[in-house]
Amino acid sequence: MQLLFVIVLVLNLLVEGFAAFSLIAGPGGLSAAGTGNQWSMHYGFAAVAIASASLWIWPRRTDLNAVTVVLGILLVFHTGLAVSLATAGDQQAGMVIHVVLAALSLVAFARRSSWCAPASGGSIRGEST
Repeated sequence: MQLLFVIVLVLNLLVEGFAAFSLIAGPGGLSAAGTGNQWSMHYGFAAVAIASASLWIWPRRTDLNAVTVVLGILLVFHTGLAVSLATAGDQQAGMVIHVVLAALSLVAFARRSSWCAPASGGSIRGEST
């Protein structure tokens, strides 16, 4: 199951990294500065943030608390994007990619305790109370 989590992290990094690059560098990105119609670029920087989750979690990929938070974020993000793209109906490939990432995130979320170290309990800093 940890391999599934690593696959989710790598796919998330690649898909969202590519999306960020294409949205920021594309026609609605930096080259359209000052036109007031740069929603693609704005989403591109949001894609950088969600892609970076894969890098931030890497050193703590067996910590139950950290894995729970990151998988929850990825599950909500990819599910929301899948619904949005399905509603728009004009980007079938993107919708499928986000459905797959949402499903993989859900399975990894449900099975995370099989590879994660038990939560330390206590406060957010891991201190016992």
